Amino acid sequence: MHRSFSAFALVAAAVLLATPSVKADTSPPNLQQLAQKIITTSVAVQPGEVVVIEGGKHTIPFMEDLAIQAQLAGGLVTIWLDSDKVIRSQYVDVPEKYLSIKPEYQVPWFKAIDVYINLPNTSDIAALDAGVSAKRLGDLNAAGAFLAPLADAMKFRSLAITYPTDQRGASFKLSGPTYVNMIWAAMGADYTKIAADGAKLKEKIMNAKSVRITSPAGTDFTFKLTGREPNLSDGVITSAEAKGHKLVDRSAQLPDGQVTALAQEDSAAGRVDVPAVLCRFEVMKNVSFTFKDGTATGLQAASGSDCFHQLVAASGGPTMKLGSFSIGLNPAWAIHDENGAAYFPTPGAGIVYVNIGDNTFLGGSVKTIGNFNFGFPIKNATVYLDGVKVVDGGKVVE
Repeated sequence: MHRSFSAFALVAAAVLLATPSVKADTSPPNLQQLAQKIITTSVAVQPGEVVVIEGGKHTIPFMEDLAIQAQLAGGLVTIWLDSDKVIRSQYVDVPEKYLSIKPEYQVPWFKAIDVYINLPNTSDIAALDAGVSAKRLGDLNAAGAFLAPLADAMKFRSLAITYPTDQRGASFKLSGPTYVNMIWAAMGADYTKIAADGAKLKEKIMNAKSVRITSPAGTDFTFKLTGREPNLSDGVITSAEAKGHKLVDRSAQLPDGQVTALAQEDSAAGRVDVPAVLCRFEVMKNVSFTFKDGTATGLQAASGSDCFHQLVAASGGPTMKLGSFSIGLNPAWAIHDENGAAYFPTPGAGIVYVNIGDNTFLGGSVKTIGNFNFGFPIKNATVYLDGVKVVDGGKVVE
C-alpha cells in the first residue's frame, strides 16, 4: 500500500499522549497503554467509524495493539501491511513505463475512511531507495501527486507515528540507543507547555507582516508573510480541527510540536548558509544560496549537491521558490550533528526550517510536479517578526 496517502501523511499537526511533566520520560512506554491513549485521545475513534492502520512488518505488534483498541472503541478496523522487499522491488525492478500509472483505485478507499493511522512502512529507510535514480522516484511521486488535493475534500483524520528502532536511527547515522531514547523522550515531552508556547507563537506570526532570519553561519534574509493562519502542531486534533477543510488541519504526528507558516512567495531576499542538511540520507555540506524575488538562486555545496540537483531535475515547476518556514517547539527532540550526522528534527525546540518548493498542502500557491519540496535547517537561528525576536540563537523567546 506504499503508493498511497502515506506519502504525505507526515505534513500534519502533533499529538499529545504524555503526562504534562516538565522532564521528558525517555523510557519505552507500555505500548498497549499508548495504543489506548492514541485511539481514545488523539484520534478519538467513535463507534462505527472506519479505521485503517498501515505499517511495515516490524510494526505489526503495535499495529495489533492499535487495532484491538480501535475495535474496543467500536471502530471497524482494517490493517494494511507494507514490506521492505516489496517497496524496494517497486523502486528498483518495476519497468519504468509502469511507474507513472496513477493509483486511482485508492480514491474511493480513502473516501470511506474516517481514521487513517500510518506507521513507518519500512525498517531500513536508508537502504530503501539507495542507488535508485532520482527520475524513478520523481515518476512515482508524480503518479501519486493527484491524491494530495483530493484528500483535502475527504473526511478522514490522519495520524503518523514515528516508531523508533535501532535500524531507523542508524539511517540517520545515530546510535540505536541515542535515537530510540530521544524519540521516546520527545513523546514524553510537556505538551501542555508546547501547546501554550505554540499558541503564543502562532498569534505573533498571525499579527506580523515581515520576517528576518539570521544565523552564525551567515544566513541573513527577509520575506513577507501572507496573512494566512499558520499551522500549529500542538498535540491534539480537536473536534473543530477534525472538521477542517484541509488534510493538514485534520492530521497529527507522534511525536511533534511546531508552527509552520506560509511566506509571500515572491518576497524573499538575502543569503542562506547551511552547514549541513540531509539529502536522501547523504549529507550536503556547507550549502549556500541567495533568495532573489522569492527564488533560491546559485545553490552550491562543498559536497553532496548532486543529490539535490537530481531531485530538482526529476520534478518541475517552481521548485526553487520559497514556500514556507517553521519553528520547532519540542525541547526533547535534539539536533545531532556529531560523527558525520546531520539530524535536525523539524519539531525540535528552536530549530528553524526554510522550505522551498511545493506548499499547496498548507494552502499556498507554489505547486511542483510530484509535490517536490525541500527543507533547509538554520542552526542556531535568530528570527525577527517585524523587528522583534521570537527565536534567539536557536532558543524560542518566551
